[in-house]
Amino acid sequence: MASPVPSVSELVAEARRVFEQSFGGDGPQVAVCAPGRVNLIGEHIDYNQGFVLPMALPMVTVVVGSRTSGQSASIITAAKDVEEPRRVDFDLPNDKAPLSPGKPSWANYVKGVVQHYRGEWKTIPHVSHHESC
Repeated sequence: MASPVPSVSELVAEARRVFEQSFGGDGPQVAVCAPGRVNLIGEHIDYNQGFVLPMALPMVTVVVGSRTSGQSASIITAAKDVEEPRRVDFDLPNDKAPLSPGKPSWANYVKGVVQHYRGEWKTIPHVSHHESC
């Protein structure tokens, strides 16, 4: 039997709750949401001038976060059925020490984004955030 899909506002509220429990303070400064999608045809060709037929999914990714001082970041997932640990702390990348993939594998998606934008802009906001799928 299918499970009900929570609304975006329910997911944001849950992400805020987990953030406040984990980091305290005044709660997150920002909340963003990205819809899920799947390509029915044309996987990985859209950025090479190919044609695709995407379809939106009812699942979303919600991220909440706040600036933090220092050169480290903390990420927490509230996604179900992911490998432990659910919290990962890591130093932000620099020219001498890029980020490396590791365990748990779910954190590598976030690390990849941090590494990419660090390399392009040379600075990124220091963010502790929560991911909920």
